[in-house]
Amino acid sequence: MGHDIKVERLNSSILRELSLIFQKEFHDNEVIRSLSVKEVRLTNDLSHAKVFYSHLMDSISKDEVIKEVQMNAKEIRHQLAGKIEVKFVPELEFIYDESLNNANKIEEILKNIKKN
Repeated sequence: MGHDIKVERLNSSILRELSLIFQKEFHDNEVIRSLSVKEVRLTNDLSHAKVFYSHLMDSISKDEVIKEVQMNAKEIRHQLAGKIEVKFVPELEFIYDESLNNANKIEEILKNIKKN
């Protein structure tokens, strides 16, 4: 039971710190600054974390965002290492979360139905 609480606390801590890192440490990178971390899922052994994110700018394509995140993944992990107190910083796997985009599409469809 205690291990589950530790994992959840670390999930929350990583989510919070990544959000701050994107805003403060990448202030000159418009793509990274536009990221929104939705969820972090750590493995039970704390060695690997899936980071679900989306971006807030319509002017940047999904492919551009994914490419930019992959190019900066090592630096993001390095920045995270200085922010969280763990023996080993987990490997980060960044996964683009399309749920926000899908919700916007559904909302647009519903608006169009309502008009007709």
